[in-house]
Amino acid sequence: MSVSTLAQSAIQRQWLAYRQRFAPEFEAFYSTLGPPADNLGLVVVIPCYDEPGVADTINALHVCKRPDCGVEVWVIINASQADDDAIHQQNKSTFEQLAAWAGQFNDEGFRLRCVYKDDFPVKHQGVGLARKTGLDIAASRFAEVSADDGVCISLDADCLVDSNYLYEISHHFDLNRHDQVATIDFQHQLEHVSDAEHSDAMVAYELYLRYYVRGIDYAGLPYAYHTLGSCFAVRVSAYMAQGGMNKRQGGEDFYFIHKFTALGQCGRILSTQVLPSARLSQRVPFGTGPSVSCWATGNDKAYGTYNPAVFHDLRCLTAWLQGLNEKSDFSLEAMKVLPKPLLVFLGRQGVDQRIVEIKANTASIDALVERFLRWFNAFLALKYVHYAHEADYQSQPLIISAQTLLQMFESMPGAERAKSRDTLYGLLEQYRHLDSKNVT
Repeated sequence: MSVSTLAQSAIQRQWLAYRQRFAPEFEAFYSTLGPPADNLGLVVVIPCYDEPGVADTINALHVCKRPDCGVEVWVIINASQADDDAIHQQNKSTFEQLAAWAGQFNDEGFRLRCVYKDDFPVKHQGVGLARKTGLDIAASRFAEVSADDGVCISLDADCLVDSNYLYEISHHFDLNRHDQVATIDFQHQLEHVSDAEHSDAMVAYELYLRYYVRGIDYAGLPYAYHTLGSCFAVRVSAYMAQGGMNKRQGGEDFYFIHKFTALGQCGRILSTQVLPSARLSQRVPFGTGPSVSCWATGNDKAYGTYNPAVFHDLRCLTAWLQGLNEKSDFSLEAMKVLPKPLLVFLGRQGVDQRIVEIKANTASIDALVERFLRWFNAFLALKYVHYAHEADYQSQPLIISAQTLLQMFESMPGAERAKSRDTLYGLLEQYRHLDSKNVT
């Protein structure tokens, strides 16, 4: 693509600037393929490393209700030279299988594309780099047809999706112009797990994910969003504006999505679901696979989780911020009403200097609170949760913590009463309900 062509539209200029700064090693992986459809509107990106069942994911996407735009699916089949021959052979087999699938089923409205990279650098090889590679390709495809309203969708190779998945994502971004990124509801495929210990571990893991997000919601912080790499979509212009995806080997999704929560630009898609696998896996250093593998050992300590007291502490912080009337109330002295663990933590993070800086650069209480919460962001909130457990609080069994948090919600005005909370699965159903309705 020439510079003169890139200069024809804003998104093409944005792509050129993005590529020079954030993707200097970008290659035209698709140079031998035809151009994207003129009406390209959605690009689904799927990292794929040693995944024999990815065709099931492609088939689930293919039978989805179609939106009023073209759809491309990019599978980033990847490995490094340090990987075993068996992984390279599986990746080669996957590439051949998907190439055959594309030859049989691709049409004008739905096209499957594959990238086969067997030489990712060992230092960076992992889901972050694979996801970034695919999302960068998506950006280039949208730029090629000047589709500045295009949406990039991040999925994983072990997921199924509801039949309205593509349509509802497109519909959400059409209706919610302010949302630059949106998380997508999910439920793990528990019905496919026959081993009891594995099933219990998977229920516990999903409950843990939902427990933490509901805890942040109870605290009143604006970061109560799930951050699964398989469950989000982002406008292409916003993707490039935020510097694209990072190359982390795990947690890449948390860091990326919370760039948008800090700006108040994140939405939720609750009208469709992603159905991640409940498998045991060690593909990333932390996350679903390693956690479930650990919990499936039957080690009771693995079921320990955060004490709900940390969310009460954070709720005290947001209540204090909401009660500010004058800028003079925003001081280190006035903060001494906060719980001691949080007060000590804030001091260690340099809150005194931050108070001076915020007061000097804001004219209203609303702006002051907004600026403070941009500093005390999702990363700092999680850092406090970990600090508090090292210094003051003891972890609790997940079932106890989840029950207690439900009771804390029920004490709030207008809250509904949970029906079942005696088992991990009963609690999971309650937390799924809270998430699906986004109720507090």
